[in-house]
Amino acid sequence: MGGGRSLGARALLALISAGPMSRGDLAERLGLSAATTTRTVRPLIEAGLIEEQPPVEVAGPGRPTRLLAVVPSSATVAGIKLTDDRLYAVLTDPLGEVLISDSRLLTDTDAGSVTALIASVVAQLAERSGRRPDAIGISLGAAVVGRRTVVVASFLGWRDVPLAAMVSEATGLPCVAANDVRAFAYVEAWFGAGHGKDPFAMVTLGAGIGCGVVVAGEVVSGAQGAAGSVGHLPVDPSGPSCEIGHPGCARALASTPGILRAAAEHLECEAGELSLDLLLSPDMRRHNGVDDVLRRAVLAIGRVVGTLIAYVDPELVVVSGEGVAVVETYREVFDEEVGGLRHWAAAPVPVLLRPFEFDEWARGAAALALDQWTVVAGGR
Repeated sequence: MGGGRSLGARALLALISAGPMSRGDLAERLGLSAATTTRTVRPLIEAGLIEEQPPVEVAGPGRPTRLLAVVPSSATVAGIKLTDDRLYAVLTDPLGEVLISDSRLLTDTDAGSVTALIASVVAQLAERSGRRPDAIGISLGAAVVGRRTVVVASFLGWRDVPLAAMVSEATGLPCVAANDVRAFAYVEAWFGAGHGKDPFAMVTLGAGIGCGVVVAGEVVSGAQGAAGSVGHLPVDPSGPSCEIGHPGCARALASTPGILRAAAEHLECEAGELSLDLLLSPDMRRHNGVDDVLRRAVLAIGRVVGTLIAYVDPELVVVSGEGVAVVETYREVFDEEVGGLRHWAAAPVPVLLRPFEFDEWARGAAALALDQWTVVAGGR
């Protein structure tokens, strides 16, 4: 995300992603001289975008340190998370604090109708909060190129939809769009459990299996916007096939639809009659077939996370999504699988299981909007 930014935009992004820091630390982070850093932050202070906080006493000799920080009231951004049947929306400040939230049913899922609903919801949130957003971020389970175009979103039936441009035209606001997992990884890296962890990785479990990797405060998107697409990686050659025919892939074994489908075969019922909560009940887990399905799912997730750790060596991995309860229930199985894939000379990497909330996904989309805001505001 940092390529081609002005120095002002880079400074704003650094203070958002890393938090308050001294001029010296900011200069080091940006690779600038002290003089250039001072020239860079002066107009941002004058514009009311950043401020010098009261001096912080330091131990030993030396003058107290004054930290630079983004002004909480300097911006408001909107975050939108789209599912197959619902829209979740938040307004946040540049520190990631949610100011107001809302959610709506998606009764019509064509791109024009969804765009109109986004514009309506954002306008209503602005009116209710008294704060007009400076930018909009949208996240969805899709391949998105250039943070503008949804190449494919199967759950909405979209292909090659210029979503960001459509929403910008409808609202008059800058807009960016991205895969929901990568957006979620941003908010966790900037404001959540991943703050200060570098690299940081996130794996999400739900309708699919996704992954986001954050390096130096920026999510790795890849050449085609598809980095982290781990759902169809083969994890068990003897496992069932997913809906497009991949045998034993992570999605077939550990996605919510995959788990429900496999359990339904054992219980001789329809997958639509089941839920993860039902399968995780003590009575249901006493059914050998259900227990096997859940254990196999957790083994698959453990293989994905263990392999990710082997490749990236992150400081922390967060696992979230609606399927995280399955891992919580079989945590020992998960930990054993992850540990078995660790190189003998490597230290264990902590894995945090995070509760799942759709508002957090919308907050991740707001982090995308914050990034866009820095580009505009920092170019002053």
